[in-house]
Amino acid sequence: MVSRSNRQGGERLPLRRRLIVNPGLQARAQVPLLVFLGVYALLLGGLLFVPLHRKVAQEPDLGVRAILQAQLTDLHLHVWPLLGVAGLLALTVGLRWSLRVAGPLYRLHRALLELVAQGESKPLRFRRNDECRFLEEDIARLNQKLKMMGSGNREVLLAIHAHLKKLAARLDADEIIPRADLEEAIYSMLAQVERVPEVNSSDHP
Repeated sequence: MVSRSNRQGGERLPLRRRLIVNPGLQARAQVPLLVFLGVYALLLGGLLFVPLHRKVAQEPDLGVRAILQAQLTDLHLHVWPLLGVAGLLALTVGLRWSLRVAGPLYRLHRALLELVAQGESKPLRFRRNDECRFLEEDIARLNQKLKMMGSGNREVLLAIHAHLKKLAARLDADEIIPRADLEEAIYSMLAQVERVPEVNSSDHP
């Protein structure tokens, strides 16, 4: 399979040449279709071919029976292959439809793994016909929030490090640090910690 997806501005995404990205999910999605095809084949055999075979078997004239048998065989050779081709086409269409769900889930899973490993992920880009396209915006907001938290945490750590470095330098010089200076440094570090951004429900619309 070759599928294309366009970025904003007309830039094309890399081609994905796989029809199956989540075998378990896509296989389960085909179960109703396979059941329908099986029931249809049974009904076709039971309602059409079984009565015809009985009629041929009950024909007393051997010559007529041979002609009917040849016609019935020819009907088998036409109907079942056509039904098989129709089933393959239906399965292909079903797989392509299931890809509209499995593809976004695959990309979301990959983005979450990148978030865990790197703290950020590449922007999600779904194809035009994909389901769950709202996830693009959700992941973008999550990326933005994590970047903001990372930047804020780094600033806090640098400020706390500066306070601790000053205290360590004074201790190395065997200086007696007044209580007021210690309290000032501690309260200043606590104030920095309180600035750490938090993820909460108010950040989302």
